[in-house]
Amino acid sequence: MTIEFREHHTSGYPFQLEVIRSGSLIGHVRRDAAGVCRYYRGQFNELTAEFQDRDLERLKKRITEQEDRS
Repeated sequence: MTIEFREHHTSGYPFQLEVIRSGSLIGHVRRDAAGVCRYYRGQFNELTAEFQDRDLERLKKRITEQEDRS
């Protein structure tokens, strides 16, 4: 199944990506003020980051590998 990353604009976060699999939201990525990107797995999870990395492309690859296994 293909994982897609779609930019999502919100007033509370300057940068956010939705993580989509088969048309369903499965998580989101946020970048904080220090430049660290964090992946929050689950549609409503906003507290516990599954993965984090300063390199967005590396984080996307890790998310894709993890979600392809699930």
